Amino acid sequence: MSDDFADKPYTIVFQDCPTYLYALVHGEKYGYEVLAGFLSEIAAECKKRNFRNVLIEENISATTSEDDVIRTATALPQLGFANIRMAYIDRFTDQNQLNEFGQQIAVKSGVDVKIFNTFGDADNWLSDGN
Repeated sequence: MSDDFADKPYTIVFQDCPTYLYALVHGEKYGYEVLAGFLSEIAAECKKRNFRNVLIEENISATTSEDDVIRTATALPQLGFANIRMAYIDRFTDQNQLNEFGQQIAVKSGVDVKIFNTFGDADNWLSDGN
């Protein structure tokens, strides 16, 4: 492992589910570089494990700028999500408005993504979409 691994501002816990990969992201820093980093890593793991669906649950208390959300949502296809269906849960509900804004931009960029407030709703959406 490289030294860069130890310096990442986030950790990801992966779990294989019957119809999707579950990824729980923990961290304290935010911004485009953090978002692009963990999203690229999750997309790569989906490909490695042969999943076309992913449920990302984010546990990051920090917030990011609207510009970083636009940049990230627009870049999702290049980050690996062109052919991956994504359910997204943010444990910090005060960020819902920003997340929904990002969802609108990502959908316009051709990504199949939906924001959820509960694990059950996200699980149902991913499980029913196959």
